[in-house]
Amino acid sequence: MWDLTPDTDMLKELPENYSFETALADLIDNSLQAVWSCSPGNRRLISVDVLDDRISVFDSGPGMDSSKENSIAKWGKIGASIHRAHKSKAIGGKPPYLMPFFGMFGYGGAYACMHLGMRTLVSSKTKQSKKVFTLQLNKEALIGNRSTSGKNWKVDGGMRDPLEEEMKLSPHGSFTKVEIFEWNCKIPEIYQLQCRLKDIYFPYIQYDEVSKTGRTLRPVEFQVHGEDLTEIVGGEVATTNLNSKGEEFWFQIRFCEKRKGTSQEANARLKFVYFPIVHGKESIDIIMESLEKEGYKVSESFQAFGRVSVRRLGRLLPEVPWVSIPFMERGARATTLQKCCQRVKCFVDLDAGFVPTPSKTDLASQNLFSVALKNFGSKSKEKDNDVSMVIHREGKSLAYGQVEKGYEEWVLKMHKSYDEEDALGEDEATVIFDSLDKKALCISPDCEAVRVHKVMKRKSKSWERGQKIKIMKGACAGVHKNDVYATIDYFLIENFEDETGAGDARIICRQINFSEEEGCMLLTIKGISKLEIRKSSSFPISIIDTEKCVLIDDNEWNRKLVKQKEKDPSRIDLLDEKDCRTLKFNGETTIGASVCAGQTPPQQIVAVVRPASYTSSKLSKKLDQKHIVKMDGEMLMEVELQGTEMKSRVKNAKPLYSDRCFPTNRGGLHGLYIFQLESKIPHLFKKAGTYIFSFSVGNSVTCKKKVIVKPSSKVGSWKLGGNQETINVRVGSSLPPLSIYCLDEYENQIPFSSVPSLEVRLKASPEFEVPVYKIEANLDRGILKLMNMVVQTDALDDIRPDYEATLEICSRDEPFSVSVDCIVEPGPLKCVVEKDAHALENLLPDFTVENFILEMFDEYNNHVAEGTNVPICTSGFFIQDRMCLDLKVDSDGCIDLSGILKVTAGYGKPVSLSIMSGNKEIFKKESLVEIRELRLLTELPEYCTAGTNLTNLKFKVTDSYGIMDTSINNDDKSECFHTLSIESDSSSVDSTTRYAFVHGSCKITSLSLPETAGAFSFKVFHSRHPELHMNLKIQLTPAQTFERDGIGYSEPNPRIYLTPQSKMGSTTNPLVIPTQQTPPSQFRVLSIREISSAISSQTAPVDMEQFSEYTEILKAKLNSYNERISEANECLKCLEAEQEEAVQELSALQASLEPHGVSFPECLSTKESMVKHIEEKYHNTAASVFCSLYINVPASKSMLLSKEGVLGIVALLGSVASTPLSRVLSEYLGEVTMLALVCKSSRPGQNIDPMLQSEAARLERSITSRFHVLCLGATSPWTGGLVENDPQRKLAMDDPKLPDGDPIPGFIGYAVNMIYLAEKELNIKTYKGHGLRETLFYGVFGKLQVYETQTQVEEALLHISGDGAVSLDGFIAKGNEFICSGCSKPEIHFPITVRENEEEKWSNLEEARNRVRRVEKKLVAARCLLSKLEKKMNKANERYDSATKLSLES
Repeated sequence: MWDLTPDTDMLKELPENYSFETALADLIDNSLQAVWSCSPGNRRLISVDVLDDRISVFDSGPGMDSSKENSIAKWGKIGASIHRAHKSKAIGGKPPYLMPFFGMFGYGGAYACMHLGMRTLVSSKTKQSKKVFTLQLNKEALIGNRSTSGKNWKVDGGMRDPLEEEMKLSPHGSFTKVEIFEWNCKIPEIYQLQCRLKDIYFPYIQYDEVSKTGRTLRPVEFQVHGEDLTEIVGGEVATTNLNSKGEEFWFQIRFCEKRKGTSQEANARLKFVYFPIVHGKESIDIIMESLEKEGYKVSESFQAFGRVSVRRLGRLLPEVPWVSIPFMERGARATTLQKCCQRVKCFVDLDAGFVPTPSKTDLASQNLFSVALKNFGSKSKEKDNDVSMVIHREGKSLAYGQVEKGYEEWVLKMHKSYDEEDALGEDEATVIFDSLDKKALCISPDCEAVRVHKVMKRKSKSWERGQKIKIMKGACAGVHKNDVYATIDYFLIENFEDETGAGDARIICRQINFSEEEGCMLLTIKGISKLEIRKSSSFPISIIDTEKCVLIDDNEWNRKLVKQKEKDPSRIDLLDEKDCRTLKFNGETTIGASVCAGQTPPQQIVAVVRPASYTSSKLSKKLDQKHIVKMDGEMLMEVELQGTEMKSRVKNAKPLYSDRCFPTNRGGLHGLYIFQLESKIPHLFKKAGTYIFSFSVGNSVTCKKKVIVKPSSKVGSWKLGGNQETINVRVGSSLPPLSIYCLDEYENQIPFSSVPSLEVRLKASPEFEVPVYKIEANLDRGILKLMNMVVQTDALDDIRPDYEATLEICSRDEPFSVSVDCIVEPGPLKCVVEKDAHALENLLPDFTVENFILEMFDEYNNHVAEGTNVPICTSGFFIQDRMCLDLKVDSDGCIDLSGILKVTAGYGKPVSLSIMSGNKEIFKKESLVEIRELRLLTELPEYCTAGTNLTNLKFKVTDSYGIMDTSINNDDKSECFHTLSIESDSSSVDSTTRYAFVHGSCKITSLSLPETAGAFSFKVFHSRHPELHMNLKIQLTPAQTFERDGIGYSEPNPRIYLTPQSKMGSTTNPLVIPTQQTPPSQFRVLSIREISSAISSQTAPVDMEQFSEYTEILKAKLNSYNERISEANECLKCLEAEQEEAVQELSALQASLEPHGVSFPECLSTKESMVKHIEEKYHNTAASVFCSLYINVPASKSMLLSKEGVLGIVALLGSVASTPLSRVLSEYLGEVTMLALVCKSSRPGQNIDPMLQSEAARLERSITSRFHVLCLGATSPWTGGLVENDPQRKLAMDDPKLPDGDPIPGFIGYAVNMIYLAEKELNIKTYKGHGLRETLFYGVFGKLQVYETQTQVEEALLHISGDGAVSLDGFIAKGNEFICSGCSKPEIHFPITVRENEEEKWSNLEEARNRVRRVEKKLVAARCLLSKLEKKMNKANERYDSATKLSLES
């Protein structure tokens, strides 16, 4: 007797499901483990026989006997197997891990025997024993003892002699034979059993992977029914191997647990094999057909074909349910890569580290290693795994990305090398290049073109457009449950005919429920072919190959069409309460037509889709299945709220609530759509209004249910009507009309029952609280209307300058109130008060008034608001630094004229200043400039001789008391000019001469009198203040006459000349003395040139009389030059004063153009001024020719300016906001780039240069220097997208960040986005639709960053990369180059952007610049004239000195 009592815990591990094949495989596992331990040279045989009375499994392993270590009892005792301890030896090693230590649980043999038959006889012999030991198992006896606690399992056994046949099968003398009698399971046919066992143990039967000689190895000799399994050609493995092509792709994975304290390990080898399409037919389909012919039950399709085969220690696990693993799924939907990946099968070899199920047909689903292998390639699931994986091949570690890339390349290589797709169109193909809806057509994203055919030959059979076909259920993806009836539209073949690997073909069909207009259309528009798929569907051409697509006749088509229309979904119905009770739904299921706010919605709503055949006469049968369509798709329920104040729902507005659900069944009824409401939106009916419940399936089947929700009657709060967040009101005026709504507890509007008692006040702080007493309140359709609420207060200075307050409206009787932010501004200007009433006393001309401040008040004695424009009218005053007629009130409510109000009236003149409010004068201040008089100190003679001079005329300026005003003093340095001028009708008086005042007095040294006798009148006046003047008169007597000689020459009358040193008339003689002119003596004519020559040589004799005449002439010349030099100096002085005035005007205009700034006024240019500058300064350049054309020639008449020619110059195609930005960006690009021409084409070709030269010749210009051309079409554009809804089409660039994610300090923006483009420039596009910013400016600036200061740039360079950075103070970081611009002022720079309200200022600025240029030209001419005069005077002085010296020597 053998004791087989098992460990009771082992009984819990017995497998639940067992089949004949798995039970037989358990017995063979034991035999395989046994023969594997045979000594070298011994026969390794496993022989299986299925006879009429028994099943026999024989192996030539070491055998068993009666010894304790090798007892035959252990074979039958559950849990006693010795092979369980050998598991660790089968972990690791080389794939395919042929180490058959399959034992896991220790009950395989005994349990398999009990499953297969009622009795089992085990016979075994070792080499050492002469007898065969036997063990008999009886299933009924063993099962009868299993439930009785404390009983033992003891069976019969014995010994016998070995049979001759047994010793023949095992020549070395050891074996084990298991015989099962009275078998009670279905046994397959012998051939199928042979094929199946060959599949399970294929690597142990024949294998060539580990052979060094290349020969096929036979690790174990397998026989079934006397036939060697190597001779069996059938089976899934053999058939699969026969249809694979090309090299294999493989790698290994080592799995380890991440938990501390564990050292569990497992290894796997993944080998991928490609099954190509051959002559248009998938190899996988061929494999399935072959297996079906061999008797295999093939229930799989191409899509459901199992693409993973798993072996553990070389033994197949046939029930691993993985169709594929994530790693194998590559490429987007319908791409070539995705389709080709479906032709790959993965053969997985595992070592003993992986745990199988008890039946050893599958992997344990909860095992960490099994889960990790199953999810390999799924990045989301790998993160949650507690297993680490190391990928390697041939001893080298591999990164996942390497393996992924290698796998994709291998798949595409196999496709290109072995796929033989057969698709041939019989008509001429139409090739489509553009506008391919690749997703809808199910073609590869990388497909560049398709060939469209109307007729295609496939497998010697022609298929044509318009044929009616039936695509059978399961033919391909998307055809699962029902047959599809359709009409053929077109046939597509991917790519061009001569391309390698081209030819993926598809059928475009229009299903029976769509009209011809809704089907696919092939259109030709302007010679370009276009394919619109519309509502047609795309199917793979393989449906023809699998005979899953057949032609049908018109009768069958029409019958299907009629049935289709009857079954077509027609409408959606909502089941009522009675129907839902019949179907045993709990809770409320219907919605009434009207409910109150706050009511809970029903627990659920049940909707069904009715067919077209359903009518109202069938209401009694509305729960019949034939009246409810069995839908596959989901139904959409949307709830919209049309509020009481909404006229119509906003188009495309988001619904209040939406839900989707798929159909379910209830009580055997299918097609029920159940929407849960109460659990998902319990507070749905809070808002009053009309709720529209919309139900839809697709776009055609719809239903709507209307529910009206009424407000609650309980008052919850008040609400202020309108959308005003802040109310603006002026003191003294009425607040705007306000509407107050009464709301219920759910914030629904309800009517006021009566006008409540109200309190209204303005409140800003405890110190500022102003009640509003005048209130008009009434009800209008239940809404409380408040009107004519007047605000009156004199305390607005307490909340100045923001004037912010809160308007509170409260009920006196109920705890309800509303409030709104207000800005209470002062009223208009009504009153002006001087702070210093004596500020306008003791005024003098050119005097600047100090401490003159005017306070501005409204009608209620509040200071008016800051910034209020106050028109000031002046007479005799000038307000300096003022650009307009109005001044603005400051933050104190005042206008401060201190230091800017200047007296322009003359002495003794009245002055005034007035302020207007509307058309009314509300303030006027008048004063008088102090009186001054001009007096003559010296006595003027009554008579003088004509032609003589008056000398030493002295004048003074006195006040009204006769005291001389010593402040009247000329000082050029302080620009305090006080001079005296003389006017007369006589030509002898020089009116251009100025005589300086010295501390109140002025002296005229000499005044030439006319040569004609009679009354001589002249006027003496202050040059700047003509009100200080005197009119003088002298009687002139005739002068003595002289006779002239034949020459008729006499010395001209002497005049008063300005000396170069003082630039004023001499004032040395204190007396006024009339002088008599001495007549010249008569002399004979002498050549001046001869006298001059004689003097120069000092050798020739000189006539002294002639010499005297010569010296007098030289004197006259010197006096003339002296006079002209004085006049030139005076003119130069006037021009310098004019220049200073023009420069001041220009500076004021530049300052008024803030915020552009005047840091660099040279860069303060408009586009027009820059065009003019380039045209004038860069005369012989291409840029200058372009600017000349831009100014003078319309674009339509110039090929160069047309859209096909030059678009502009870089410097003129954009503008910037400030002069510092213009300077630094222009400096960054450089003058060459700034003057580069910009054209639209991809290359300038050979036309630009001839066009430029032609246009230059037409303008009588020439181009003598090289020029650059930037082609937009050849520029790599920005592809990162644009800022959404930005009118300037700025590039969508992320702001740079510090490592911690904070913004980089000082960053202003990217240079490319800081260029302003006018509308004309925004409309410039390349042929591919890219604008100037995406091409030109991104090309020249890239990702150049702009910062405020150089320090910020230097700090930012540590965190940025790309095209560098610049700062507004002139620092440039460009690659490894750093540039400090300093005070550089580039002549070519970007213009400043002109705002809408600044056109006039820019026009005035250009006029001021032109004025400065004109004055500068005049100054140059005046200085040149002065220089020439001074040279001539020096030469005359030299001659006079020589003549004087000669006279003394004589």
